[in-house]
Amino acid sequence: MSWNADRAKTRIREHLKTVPDVDSNIALDSARAQTTVRKSGLIGRLPIRQAFLVEGVHLYGQLLDFDGLVAEGGSETETSHRRLLRFLNMHYRVWDAVVDNDDGDRVDYHGARLHAVITSPAGDAAAQITRAVALAGKLTEASERLGQAHGFPSRIRFGIDHGRCLAMTTGRSHEKDTLFLGRPANHAAKLAAAEDEAGIFLTETAQPRARPGAVRKSAGRTVLDETYIRDAVRSFAFDSLERRIDEVAQDAVEPIFRFKRPELPLASVKFADLSPANSVRMGMASIFADIDGFTDFVDQAIEGGAVEIKKAVRTVHVIREELNSVLNDDFDGKRVRFVGDCIQGCVAEGERTDDGPGSVRQAVMCANGMQSSFDLCLEAVDSDTEIGLAIGVEYGPTPMTRLGYRGEDSVRCAASRATINAERTQQSIEGSGIRLGLVAQQVADAAVRRIIATGRLMSFDSASDLLGAPQSPAVQIIRSAPAARSHTSRPKR
Repeated sequence: MSWNADRAKTRIREHLKTVPDVDSNIALDSARAQTTVRKSGLIGRLPIRQAFLVEGVHLYGQLLDFDGLVAEGGSETETSHRRLLRFLNMHYRVWDAVVDNDDGDRVDYHGARLHAVITSPAGDAAAQITRAVALAGKLTEASERLGQAHGFPSRIRFGIDHGRCLAMTTGRSHEKDTLFLGRPANHAAKLAAAEDEAGIFLTETAQPRARPGAVRKSAGRTVLDETYIRDAVRSFAFDSLERRIDEVAQDAVEPIFRFKRPELPLASVKFADLSPANSVRMGMASIFADIDGFTDFVDQAIEGGAVEIKKAVRTVHVIREELNSVLNDDFDGKRVRFVGDCIQGCVAEGERTDDGPGSVRQAVMCANGMQSSFDLCLEAVDSDTEIGLAIGVEYGPTPMTRLGYRGEDSVRCAASRATINAERTQQSIEGSGIRLGLVAQQVADAAVRRIIATGRLMSFDSASDLLGAPQSPAVQIIRSAPAARSHTSRPKR
């Protein structure tokens, strides 16, 4: 199948029927109090058809040594990927303890990154920040202990911000995503990924909201006071986290990762069927698509009140669902997860052996299909907001599985050099556009490299014409009227 304007318009009309309701008066603590099921984190608690305005602290933890585990001797192998997944699985199991008590709520994992939110005590920013700092300090201690027990590196960098975000949950079954949209989540994530220095860091917004004495100047920059961190860690019990650390540190039986080549299309892979012993692995083109300018758009909506918030929720819901439909339905790709206003996914070609050029070409066609659908979405929601798409594509061998504990809290994971560099490639784009990673550039065919050279996303029909794809309008015209081909020779008399 391929992208088609009429089909996209039909889907978008259906997406508009499922826009979440917005209740700007409900807080996260209210959602927690109303639940009657086992406390299992936001993914299990927030209803799918509602959006919430949530004020609190966003904590991002970045495993700094993740990149070094992807390959061995410069090459990605099944052995290096097994080690990488064991590393992630170990940390996910410990970090999942965050949802077992009132220390915070695990939102999701994205590769080497943890996202948690802390909303209590309600209305006390300084106390929320202290709780987040304490949690980060305890997770740092846990990482060091686990690293010693299992022979893994253990450096973590944490970024913390405070403020209001829009929260909503999307998806079904084992493929739900809880999204937090707005500056606090975005800036905490950027701070965690900003440098290779381990530690706990507050954004410029969070610093003045912390307790007096929490921050100090050192070598010309603002840092957290070590005594403040130590006292924060001591002030919370973290009983469930302590138990989980003991459990994982003493667990000598580690999961065995077995890989098989998935049956294509990749869209047919169901994460619910995956496990360490039933993981898939093949050469894939990793796609990371970000809505450029969306954080500012959401922040302005939050400041504008309920009417503007509803418009923002409507816009992001329709765009997000349609980008997923383009990836899955039109190009047989697999969504790994939504990350805020981004979508991470993979496409693959090659039934028996990896088809790198074909996978990259499919990813580029998918990206331009996303651009065409993106434009249709903005028309459908009647939006003139200044937002655009920025898409990074990289290629390489990639394992796909589920990690952590089974059930709704298990973590969908696709982790490789390609997934890392697709995101970094996207982040290197200023504004909107498309860019290939180094490997994708090398394996792409000449026609793909030509249309990528401009760095601009174009309409799907234009990209199809330039690539001479079978679904291209120009190709269809030539098929129906061969004389339209400029170099068609006249038949001899």
